[in-house]
Amino acid sequence: MPRNTTGGSGHRSQRNSESNKTKTNNKFNDALLDDILQEAGTDGVFVARVMRRLGSGMMECFFVQEEEVEHKKRMVDKLVHAPLRGGLRGRGKKDVWIDVGSVVLLANTGLGGTPWKIMSVFNEKQIARYQEIRPGADKRIFARAATDAPTEDGGIEFIAEEDVDVDDI
Repeated sequence: MPRNTTGGSGHRSQRNSESNKTKTNNKFNDALLDDILQEAGTDGVFVARVMRRLGSGMMECFFVQEEEVEHKKRMVDKLVHAPLRGGLRGRGKKDVWIDVGSVVLLANTGLGGTPWKIMSVFNEKQIARYQEIRPGADKRIFARAATDAPTEDGGIEFIAEEDVDVDDI
C-alpha cells in the first residue's frame, strides 16, 4: 500500500520516516565501512561508480581492483555490467534511487552469467566516511560531474545579424 500523501490520521506522523528499503541499504554500507575500519576481509566487495544505464536493471560500473601479476601488486581499472539486487527493483527503486554517477557497493557473486551485483547505494555521509577511512581511494570514483554553469555575463548570448526594431513586428 502506498504512503499516505493526501492527509488523514497517518499523514503527518509518517512524513520523515525512513522506509525499510532505505534502512537495508544503509545497513549494507555501514557494515562494509565497519569491516574496512576493523581491517576485516572484504574480498569480492568493491566501491564503484555507475557510468551508464543499460536497461532491464543493468548498469555499467567502474571500479579499481588490486591484482597480483608476477608477484607484484598493481591497481587495474575495471568496467563491468552488473544488475541491481532484487530489493532495489520494483517498489524499492522509489526509495533508493540509482542513477548515472551514483557511488554503489558492488559484489562479486562468482555465479555464472552475471558474476557482479549492485548491492546498495552510498549516500553523501557514507561517501565522506569512506574517504576518511581510505584516503588513498581512487578519486575518479567520487568525482562529481561538471554541471552546466551560466557564463560570466549572465548565460545565453543571442547574436542578431541586423538590428531589429521591436515596434515594427
